[in-house]
Parts: sequence; structure tokens; C-alpha cells
Amino acid sequence: MQAISYMRRDSTYQNFVKASLFQSFLLIYNILSSIYLFLPPLFGVLFLYFILLLRRERYYSLYSFIAVMCIFEISKGFYPGILFVTYALVYIFLFPNIVKIFDNFNIFDIFYPPIIYVLYFILNFFILLFYNYDVDIWSSMIVYYILIESIIMLVARWIFDIK
Repeated sequence: MQAISYMRRDSTYQNFVKASLFQSFLLIYNILSSIYLFLPPLFGVLFLYFILLLRRERYYSLYSFIAVMCIFEISKGFYPGILFVTYALVYIFLFPNIVKIFDNFNIFDIFYPPIIYVLYFILNFFILLFYNYDVDIWSSMIVYYILIESIIMLVARWIFDIK
């Protein structure tokens, strides 16, 4: 009797390629958003990607994602790591409660970008105060970014199928 061996495809490389392409897109988008100020920094979409990586336990992709976020923050003139702290705080304290309360009703995803933006700028505000720098980080563009990203957030959550 002959043994039949079946070849199974390994999805590890596909996951790595997808993560690398997405993070390359983020770097290119970061460059474009520095040139064109009407492009939002995608904090809400990045939060969804952060959740996606945690839920699927892709920790190596998460480490490279954190590096990309730090590069983004440095290029925008903020301290690196604050965005990761913001995402961790929202994910630990707010995300599970909102998911429990509203279950799969995705219309409440529009609240994540305002929460993330406000918490991010509050953390930056306190760090700037701590180092005694001029504190002027809030502008009217932030409200525009929040509105645009709330719409993008609904579409991205539907595309990524995050629950």
C-alpha cells in the first residue's frame, strides 16, 4: 500500500506579505499626508488593524506595525510610542465594553476615531507640558480628520470583518 502525502500550503508567508504590503502602504500614505494636509492620519483604521493583529495573534506583524507607528509619530513631530499607548488603553478599557454593549452593531464604530484622537492629543498635551514646550496641538483640522475617519472606519470595519 502506497502512502499518499498531501501537500498543505503554509499561509505564514502570505500573512507576512499582506502585512508588509499594508505597512508599506502606510509609510507611503504617511509621506503623502505630510504633503497633502487634507489626508487624515488614519488613526481609526490603524486601530482596526491593531485589533485585527491582536485577535489573530500575529505578534511579529504587530511589532513591525508598532515600528511603523513610531516612524509615523516621529515624522509628524510627536513622541514615539504614544499612539501605541493610546491604542492599548482604548483596546483594554473601552473596546471590550463597547463590543459587549452593542455586540455586532457596527454603527457605533464612528465613536472610536474621536476617542482615539482626543486621548492621543491629551497624552501628547501632557507630555509637552511635562517638557515645558509650547502647547498648541489642537486645530480645526482635527475635527475634519475625525469626521472623515469615522466614515472610513465604518467601511474599513466592514471590509476587515472585525467584530
